[in-house]
Amino acid sequence: MYLCTRQIDINARFGIPRIAFLSFVTTIITFLIAYEILYFFSDTKLTDKHFLIFLMLVVLLYPLHKIIHLLFLYPYRKSFKKYKLVKHKSIPFYNVYINTPVNKYYFCFGLITPALFITTLCAYFSMLIPQYGHYLMFLIALNLGYSVLDFLYLKIILFSNEGAYVEEHQTGINILNKVTPQYNNRLKRG
Repeated sequence: MYLCTRQIDINARFGIPRIAFLSFVTTIITFLIAYEILYFFSDTKLTDKHFLIFLMLVVLLYPLHKIIHLLFLYPYRKSFKKYKLVKHKSIPFYNVYINTPVNKYYFCFGLITPALFITTLCAYFSMLIPQYGHYLMFLIALNLGYSVLDFLYLKIILFSNEGAYVEEHQTGINILNKVTPQYNNRLKRG
């Protein structure tokens, strides 16, 4: 049995406009820094060929980000729950969460996995094909903008001294402690 020690709802705590602003600023600043690093280390002339492929990658980046989260948490696949974010029938925006307690540190590593994986992949490809480096630096920046919500959750979970498990819900996450049978009996009596 698990006992909830803390509930975290990032949207209520920070507000959607503030999170969107943080994501936007993170994307812009990351792109500027990444582009300067690329420009410093590469003297290859940049090209705008295959712009449609770049746009397709931009559109597919968010689903890829979510899929990486789910692949890392694949051992808990039986506890995946989904709900539709937008009520309109033609817009297929869903969120998937895990409705079972997960080790806090495993969950935290799952939060940063898309940022690490996509950043590493794009940086590697920018070394292979530096003429498309500006596209790849934008993909890195956009992915880190998507990861702002993950980083906010990560910060709160890691700096919370309560609980050793995390459980997700539609409204946020709960930090849980595993309750021993003796404590469980005291709760029933008292």
